[in-house]
Amino acid sequence: MELKPENNLSEEDDCLKQAETQEETSFSVKPDGEKSNIKKKDGAVKSAVLTGNVNTDTSVEDGEPQKTMHKMYRDMDSLLGFGKFQHFQIWVFQTLISIIGGYDGLQLIFMVSDPPDWYCAEGEEKCPSTGEVCEGGNIVYNTTHENYLNSLTVQQNWVCDQKLRGSNVLTAVVAGVIFNSLIFGQLSDKIGRRAILHITNILTMVIRLISYHLTEYYYLFLVLSALGTNFEPIGSRAGLTMVPEYCNELGRKVALISGWVWWVVGQTSFPFLAMYANNWYWLSVGSTLCHIFIVLLYPFVPESPRLLYSQKKYDRTAEVLTTIRRINKDEPIPDMKKFLEEMAKSETEETSTLVIMSMFKERNLLRLLICMATLWSVNDYFYFGGLLNAQNLAGNMFVNMSLTALTELPSVFIGQYLIDRFGRRWSHVGCMLTATGFFLINLCIINEAGTDNAVFGISLAAKTVSNVSWYIMWYQALEVFPSCLRNTGINMSKLVSLTVKMSTPYTVKLDKVDKRLPYVIFVCLGVIGTIASFLGIVGSLSS
Repeated sequence: MELKPENNLSEEDDCLKQAETQEETSFSVKPDGEKSNIKKKDGAVKSAVLTGNVNTDTSVEDGEPQKTMHKMYRDMDSLLGFGKFQHFQIWVFQTLISIIGGYDGLQLIFMVSDPPDWYCAEGEEKCPSTGEVCEGGNIVYNTTHENYLNSLTVQQNWVCDQKLRGSNVLTAVVAGVIFNSLIFGQLSDKIGRRAILHITNILTMVIRLISYHLTEYYYLFLVLSALGTNFEPIGSRAGLTMVPEYCNELGRKVALISGWVWWVVGQTSFPFLAMYANNWYWLSVGSTLCHIFIVLLYPFVPESPRLLYSQKKYDRTAEVLTTIRRINKDEPIPDMKKFLEEMAKSETEETSTLVIMSMFKERNLLRLLICMATLWSVNDYFYFGGLLNAQNLAGNMFVNMSLTALTELPSVFIGQYLIDRFGRRWSHVGCMLTATGFFLINLCIINEAGTDNAVFGISLAAKTVSNVSWYIMWYQALEVFPSCLRNTGINMSKLVSLTVKMSTPYTVKLDKVDKRLPYVIFVCLGVIGTIASFLGIVGSLSS
């Protein structure tokens, strides 16, 4: 959170005039010998007025340097700057978080991917109504198929009556994210982003490595898969929040864009790693061991100074700021702790009588929460469903997955342009309508012969538009909730979304019954999302 003094220019001008008047008055009654001394104080007094700390009794030797510092460094942005320290955090630390987070998001999807083609060695019935698969004979997988991957599903023969076991794993992962969000989500603001990042990173690495060796015990494996979701998204979100908090305004823009781009790099490159590894175990172990790099950077990554400052931990804030300024070769500030305490006095903090229960008691807030939770559910469903549905599209599954992930790259730029050009509400409504229209077209043509390429192209277009919609939704979420309830509203919306998203793997599986069924659900959700995108902002404005 960026903390700035709330003094405005007109108030500063009035205060300066008053200060100058006071100086002139005091000069007229002073002996001539003290004239030069008072003139020297003039700059210090003006500096103190600008920072809201007027003390005309302060001596030149003790007060002028401190007041000059307050004039130069009015807020955390000016203290932090954008130098070598921030470049290291953005281009090294945050890049690792983004790429590894992208890997974690896809690793389990490939781990339990279904075999594209299989048959019985002796020509037996594949899934008899009674008895074993292939009547107890051998199962043969078509390893020459372009979409074949030696996944856990293949290794464990999760076919026929066990064909939903892979989907159950993905559902357990979503349930695990809900559980871990409830445990670790709020702790990021309590015990610190750095601690949560590294705790979740280590837990994810250890739990997942253990789970890979217990796949024979299916239900235990389900539990471990759910528990091993600490880093993504909780830990990675803490890290991607912490890095921009090291920076001034320019650095934050660079950090946000860089984090987004490297996330896409991770998601677009991982499908090709899966294709060339062609083995779920080594793919999973290798991607999980990448978390070690984040552990090694622990000594070089301090806590967010903005978080420490907001918690009034001025001694620790001073230590972090001093280190950052030393690395950036900025001018040292004497007695940093006292400087921060004085700076805090010139700032006002927003207070409100709203509490968590106000989200349910206040009619406008409740309507806003319902609309935002609906939008979050629809956008997340489109996002996750688009990734999973890449397996159902014609062509190479790995290339499709990579191209689907690549559609995220331009969404931040397109979304920002639409917001600036048409506003948040109508941009969101337009994206929802457009994505729904693409899904409706696929619903009408997917069973027609020779439409595979058209369906694939339209699916990519729908995924691109839904990514833009997700960005606009995130932009709105940061604005429409009151500041004192912003994180609460976002967390509640996300938890509802995760609950709804648990059904996504089964929706995609409906393709095996009728290729149109997944698109029927996508279209219905799109209609609901369009209504919510229109009503949600109306509710926020009226509140």
